[in-house]
Amino acid sequence: MNLSPSNRLTPWVGRLIAANAVVLLLLLTVFTSPSLQEALRFAPDQALHRPWTFVTYMFVHAGLLHLLVNMLMLFVFGPPVEHRLGGRAFILYYLYCGIGAAVLCLLLSGFMASAAVPVVGASGAVLGVAVAFAMLWPDAELLVFPLPMPVKARTFILVMVGLEVILSQVAPNDGIAHLAHIGGAGFGFLFFRLQ
Repeated sequence: MNLSPSNRLTPWVGRLIAANAVVLLLLLTVFTSPSLQEALRFAPDQALHRPWTFVTYMFVHAGLLHLLVNMLMLFVFGPPVEHRLGGRAFILYYLYCGIGAAVLCLLLSGFMASAAVPVVGASGAVLGVAVAFAMLWPDAELLVFPLPMPVKARTFILVMVGLEVILSQVAPNDGIAHLAHIGGAGFGFLFFRLQ
């Protein structure tokens, strides 16, 4: 993929990266109370009593590495998608995917113990944005470290989502919200299929 204006940082991607960074900084330095972090995370068993957590959990991360991985993916896939959809549609789509990730966890929490654990992070929303990129530019070639050759966007995203599905079954208690990731990707896919 060549560098065009759609690859540069766009307004909503920049705002989301800044907001996520500021929230992590504040939670690590000023608002360090565990009860505040619990009030912001998405816990399926408390979700209906704390409806704000369908959104707030996306801005709370489990540490600097968690934040960096999510924001790097948003930085890579977000600007072209925002440029294509427009700013308003992009932020609504991002929130839709993040809320969809929480909804899937809520729906599965009665059947699967791994879906009932509290969730934090923007991974579901970001994976939804990556799905949008792959659906809009399926043949775009991505350089993925450490692979020696470019990979098509659709192949990369299919492999990522496939790994999430596998890991949700073989490592359900590894501390990673695989089902939320699947939810964000799934809701993103449905959005484009229903257009």
